[in-house]
Amino acid sequence: MNNMPPPEASLHYSAGALAKGSSVTVDITIPDNWHVNANVAADEFLKPSSIEISAQGIHFGEPKWPEPLKEYSEALDLENLVFKGHFQIMLPIEDIDAKYDSLTTSATFHYQACDNSICLAPSKVTFGVNTTEFAKKSSLQSVPLKKNDNDIQSAPETTQEHFAEESFAGTLILLLSALLGGIILNLMPCVLPVLSLKLFSLIKQAGESRKRLLTLGIATTAGILTSFWVLAGIVAIIKAGGGNAGWGMQFQSAGFIAFMVVILTAFAMSFFGVFEIWIPGSATTRMDFTSRKQGFAGAFFTGALLVLLSTPCSAPFLGTAMGFAFTTSTPVLFLFFTAAGIGLALPYMLVSAFPKVLKVFPKPGAWMVTLQKIMGVLLLATVVWLLWIVHEQAGNFGVGIFAAISLLSIALSFAIGNIAPPGVAFFREVLAVGGSVILLFVIWFAFASPKYEDEVNARFKARSVQLVTEDGWYRYTPELIEDFAKASRTVFIDATADWCLTCKANEAAVLNREDFRRAMDSLNVALVKADWTRETPEVTKLLRSMGKSGVPAYAIYPAGDKSKQIVLPELLTTGAIVEKIVGSGK
Repeated sequence: MNNMPPPEASLHYSAGALAKGSSVTVDITIPDNWHVNANVAADEFLKPSSIEISAQGIHFGEPKWPEPLKEYSEALDLENLVFKGHFQIMLPIEDIDAKYDSLTTSATFHYQACDNSICLAPSKVTFGVNTTEFAKKSSLQSVPLKKNDNDIQSAPETTQEHFAEESFAGTLILLLSALLGGIILNLMPCVLPVLSLKLFSLIKQAGESRKRLLTLGIATTAGILTSFWVLAGIVAIIKAGGGNAGWGMQFQSAGFIAFMVVILTAFAMSFFGVFEIWIPGSATTRMDFTSRKQGFAGAFFTGALLVLLSTPCSAPFLGTAMGFAFTTSTPVLFLFFTAAGIGLALPYMLVSAFPKVLKVFPKPGAWMVTLQKIMGVLLLATVVWLLWIVHEQAGNFGVGIFAAISLLSIALSFAIGNIAPPGVAFFREVLAVGGSVILLFVIWFAFASPKYEDEVNARFKARSVQLVTEDGWYRYTPELIEDFAKASRTVFIDATADWCLTCKANEAAVLNREDFRRAMDSLNVALVKADWTRETPEVTKLLRSMGKSGVPAYAIYPAGDKSKQIVLPELLTTGAIVEKIVGSGK
């Protein structure tokens, strides 16, 4: 079947300082020999083109479309209204807040492509601000990236170079936010189980030379950066295919959760002495042998595991930075993921570079055997958390499947310990581990995955028809927000996921508390929950409108008006939420 490549899409703001009356122009180029339906379809079975755009603090009016072409379609036997080749859509700016950020601009062009013989299924392409392309456009003048209450004034026209400088400054600020967010990830609850591994490793290596500690720190950093780059590559591939990608998206995959259950269960077994794998901390009574065998590979793998477990959390500063990164070009995306990776790795690099810090820990000894078993218990607690996630998605049926996978991982750990005890030839270790991995893959994809996915899809389909969630919140739909807007009712949106520990911490500390409910009731605020546990296009679009790439994300719509969106930080207090709601009504 013929398939049209995605249209080329870009946007740029009008020259001069942004203000009410300015505009943004969207450029669309349709590939040769194809066309898309106009914004008004000639037949009810055709999908008209549409454009959606959002930016922090910028409120857009209705789009102004070009005059469509009339073209007879032999396949449809009617005269259709179409766009082909290059055309532009202009969107006026109706209002602009004192604190706005044009770098968060994100647009989605929805279209249905046809040629002379076939019409394809409706599709879409999402794009945002591309400062590299902006700098190339000879007609573009400076666009102020951010303003505050003290600098709202008419700005004289400036040159392309000035725009490039301001764009670079805005991107640099967001890049530093990604770095700081990566550092803060070390304090988020998602990472705590692996932090215990790293702490154990540092204590174990306390007696090593500074050179060796620095090498281990570099190995950990390499593991962290490699994992971030792999994730960035996956995101780039998904974007290139026209799909939606977001921070923590791998936890929407049952296969990834199954992989984590197997890995963490196996780690726990190694800490209980069932078998040895290449991570710091095993066989502590044979320090010389294990440090040579396990040190560098273990440090690398621990770094990779840190990333895999950190991505369900969106730390302060990280959400906005990644929200921009996910809408920009692939090189910039990799740059932002690198910055977040360096931030996550920075504490380990500093400790490795300045080993005197490790003197606060006791010297390695027999006590570490007990600590090693405690680490194993913590890892099994993480497995229990993953089983809880599965329960939220598939109930007891799903827990049964994943518990069986965990038990199989335990059984295979004992088998590896017997087949490849310490000191055997390397190929026996590879054979034992490789065979176990292949067996688990076959069992998952052939038997467990299809039944699990059927159960999850059935449960989520049943959920989607319920207007109110089990805990009394409205279930998010774009139509629901429109209804609240017509009723002039303020809306508080909680974009969350079952696997997001920061989300659950905020719910326990703030959103599920009686004082928060009373405050919202007194202000007549509608509480709306947007569930991103599984990939949902509507929730992904909502996150993009907030300038976020993942959860948690929170927003207030005064009087239900999406054009006046107030985005809140990742960490909440009832007082701060009430203050924003009351302030929005002034």
